[in-house]
Parts: sequence; structure tokens; C-alpha cells
Amino acid sequence: MAEKSNCPHLEPEKDKRISEGGATEPETTWNDIIDKANTQFNGSVLNPSTSGRSHTKRDEVWEARRRFNNLRRREKAKVSHKARVEAARVAQEALEASMSAEQWAEWREAQEAERVQRIAAEAAQAERLAAALATGGPGAGPDSALRIVIDCSFSPESPPKELRSLCKQIENSSAINKRYPRPACLTLTSWGEPLASAAAPCGAAGWRLVKLEEGPAEAFGPTAVVVLSPDAAEPLLDLDSERCVYVIGGIVDRTHRKGLTLKYAEARQVECRRLPIAEHAEQLGLGKGTRKCPVLNIDDVVKALIIFHDTREFPGITAPLVLLVRWCRLILYIWCWLILYVYTIGI
Repeated sequence: MAEKSNCPHLEPEKDKRISEGGATEPETTWNDIIDKANTQFNGSVLNPSTSGRSHTKRDEVWEARRRFNNLRRREKAKVSHKARVEAARVAQEALEASMSAEQWAEWREAQEAERVQRIAAEAAQAERLAAALATGGPGAGPDSALRIVIDCSFSPESPPKELRSLCKQIENSSAINKRYPRPACLTLTSWGEPLASAAAPCGAAGWRLVKLEEGPAEAFGPTAVVVLSPDAAEPLLDLDSERCVYVIGGIVDRTHRKGLTLKYAEARQVECRRLPIAEHAEQLGLGKGTRKCPVLNIDDVVKALIIFHDTREFPGITAPLVLLVRWCRLILYIWCWLILYVYTIGI
């Protein structure tokens, strides 16, 4: 599971304005925000028709709508959080009323002991993660952790929407690795602009990983690099954490271009492997006509590698990932047909 994103959202106007008579006007409401957004973009925030507009204007409209939706989700999350806090407070008061003073004291002591244990476990996990990041960089010895690299050399040509998606997947990868009992050394290579600027407001400074400006081959050596690609001929059947560095292309799944990471590996004369999904097609329930090398999200591949390094089992961890990809593609297929149907009816 991924952690809550740190990306900033459009904040509502919280400052109260003072009228000439000294009266305080109420805070901005949702209707005010909607009216202001629609006035600014001629009603296109809630009705984002893109016909007859320039590319710049369309980008502005969709950006305004995205920020507005993010604001709405954030406000809903705040309301839900307040409701949970209030429910927990009421439940605790009811529990206290049903106990004697001695029972309440024992319960509080047990809660405090659990809190101390939780803090100790979090500190131990933080130490394991720090050790993995310290021992898994370039020039690491035989006792290094599993080294997983996300190469960002594909990002300079990506539009802002894809850069945000890439930042989110990197953030999810960092969160997955941070919580796993046996973390890997997660590294970003070819780190630079424009991805660095896009990631800065999304909390990139707090990502628990290593950032390198060099490419994977320059940082770790071409003999150690193993590029993961769904188009590779050879499957990845084992992990060698002492010798190899496993590189994932920093490409979002919505822009899949066949053979891109394979050509990347061939141009640098490094090894190229794919996840062994085709070899376990029967266990995964992939029937005839189903793509045996699906394109997975970056964070899904990171999770698969981390779990495989710990359990040495692939089918059990790739099954939910493959199922998720199949469901997403089915939903996208249905959605495209609905759009085509509505467009045809409109004509």
C-alpha cells in the first residue's frame, strides 16, 4: 500500500475579509470556490470541453480542474479524519465509564506499553533501512542489500502530467521499501531536471532513497546492471544482490512504447531480463490470448523484487499485480467504448 501523497493542493481562501463597517465576512465556501474557478476559466473547470481551445488553454483548464479535485478530496479526508477522531474519543469515554479506577489504570498502562513497543519497532525498521541505503550504493561490498534502481533518463521528454505520475510511483516505491522488514537499497539514477523540480513540491526531500546524477552503467558499472523490461527474451529467475543492480525504467504505464527499455539495454550493452510471468502463466490463471508480459507500475515491480528477494517465490506476488493490470485494462476498454457511444449519439 502506498503512503498518503505529500503533493500540495489548491488551498481555499481561509483569511476573513473585513468590511468597511468592521464586520467579519464568512470564510470562502465551496460554492464560492466553484464560482470563482468557473469565472476564471469561463465555466470550463466543471465542464472541461477542450474543443476550439489552444493547447496552452486546455492545459490551464485541466490543471485548474485537477487542483480543484485535489482540494475537494483533501477536504473530504479532513472531514473523515475528524469523524474518526470524534468516534474514538466517544468510545474511549464510554470505555472509561464502564471501568473501575483500577481497571482504567491497567488499561492505560497496557496502551502505554504498546506505544513504547511500536516506537521501538519503528526505530529498528528505520535503522534497517538506513543500513540498506548505506551499504547498497556504488562500490558496495558482498554484504550489500538488494539494489533496485529507477532510472529517470526517460523523464526529460515527458509532459507534466506524466512527471506527476512518475513522482507518485517513486513515492509509493519509497513507502513500500521503507515499511518492508528486509528493505532494499532503492536508488534514483539520472536524477535532474525537469523531474527534480516536479518532485520538489511532492515531498522528494523526504523520500528514503539514494539520488544519483549518473546513469546506472556509469554509477555501478555495465557488468553489474540488469535492466528489467517486459520485452526481454530471457526471464529473471534469480536475484544476485552481491553482483547485480536491477534497473527499472522510469516510465509511467500509460505511455507504454514497445521495446523502449529493451533498446535502452541494447544501446548500453547491458543484460536485460523480464519478470517470469510467462513461465508461471498457468499458476497465474493467464489463459490463451492473454499478454504474458504485462506492463506493471514502477512501484509494483519494486514490491515484486523486494518480496521475491525475501521469499524466493514469484507466482504468489505477481498474481495480484497481473490481476490488477487486467482489471484496469478492462475498465479502460469499457470506458473508451462508452465515450465512443456517447460521441456517436451526440452526432
